[in-house]
Amino acid sequence: MLSHGYPPTVSGVTLVVRKFSQALVRRGHRVMVVTASESRRPYQTEDRGVQLRRVRAFPNPFWKEGPIPLVGLGELGDIIKTFQPDVIHTHEGAILGNQLLRLRDEIAVPLVSSCYYLPRYVTHYLTWGTHLINWVMWKYAVWHFNKFDHVVYSTATQRDFYLEQGLRAPTTIISNGLDTDHYKPGAEGVAEVESGYNLPPRPRVLFVGRLMKDKKIDVLIQAMAQVCAGRDAHLLLVGRGDERGELEALAAEICVKDRVHFLGFVPEEDLPAIYRASDIFAITSTSEVQSIPTLQAAATGLPVVAAAAAALPELVQDGKNGTLVPPDDVAATGRAILEIISSPDRAACMGQSSLAVGRAHAEERSFEKLETFYRELI
Repeated sequence: MLSHGYPPTVSGVTLVVRKFSQALVRRGHRVMVVTASESRRPYQTEDRGVQLRRVRAFPNPFWKEGPIPLVGLGELGDIIKTFQPDVIHTHEGAILGNQLLRLRDEIAVPLVSSCYYLPRYVTHYLTWGTHLINWVMWKYAVWHFNKFDHVVYSTATQRDFYLEQGLRAPTTIISNGLDTDHYKPGAEGVAEVESGYNLPPRPRVLFVGRLMKDKKIDVLIQAMAQVCAGRDAHLLLVGRGDERGELEALAAEICVKDRVHFLGFVPEEDLPAIYRASDIFAITSTSEVQSIPTLQAAATGLPVVAAAAAALPELVQDGKNGTLVPPDDVAATGRAILEIISSPDRAACMGQSSLAVGRAHAEERSFEKLETFYRELI
């Protein structure tokens, strides 16, 4: 497998690559992940049986914690020849993915790529030429993925976007999945995280994810001004990222500083209890191709307020397990959150509906599907 990063670099992709790799090792397969070195210098190590080749990396101007991998054509070719894989699966569509394609005439095994983005993700970091760049990115993405033997998507919504833009390569949908034994309702660990993280009084609105521009957390913070005008509520932001300073300044500017709580990075062992200690999950991103935190919230039995954008409507059924709101609509977001936390009975019914959504994405199903996919492809 090829990946732009691997823990301790934390993102949805890096966590998916790690859990899929470890699951394959548990099932008796040899797995190597070629990824960026968090120290920028190359080295080799192992993570629960997964062989890691950390290649040279250079700083990422858009994400300080996610260095960009840099591997020469000869170096990547030597790694592949030495390991002798039966299939190569890249989870990165830039430097590593393109280097792999340059070697395809020398590689006699299937080449697979997973796609974790919509091109408009890039435009969140631009101040001009967004329509042109979006068009160019779509052209590049479709051209790139059409060169692979197979492309894996996590949702039908995301795949359909690519098919509409001209994707011809064979495709498969495999959910990123989640551990439904770990993420479940109840009171386990709630008292500990409430005291350990000094959580404010209920009701608590939760967001989990990178604090970056593409997550549009500013919309959520602004919506809290409306929520707090009608109810004494608190927003918990779990995650780290380059936008934290700006988001803290925004909260202070609109006078909700004491209602917005930045918890920073929360380790995996504490995260399920953070969900259980919350009353509602909210996400205003418009570029999600699945959203693992939304799945985790659903599996924990939380109602969800989400932007009606990208693949979020696959996880949030409006009026059933949550509320879908127009993208970038601060007023609608605030109103939806306030309505749910002000009606405990309705929130409980929505939470029950969320449980079925979470169970449908149990990760063991995803592991089985990925392993079967590889066998059939080989």
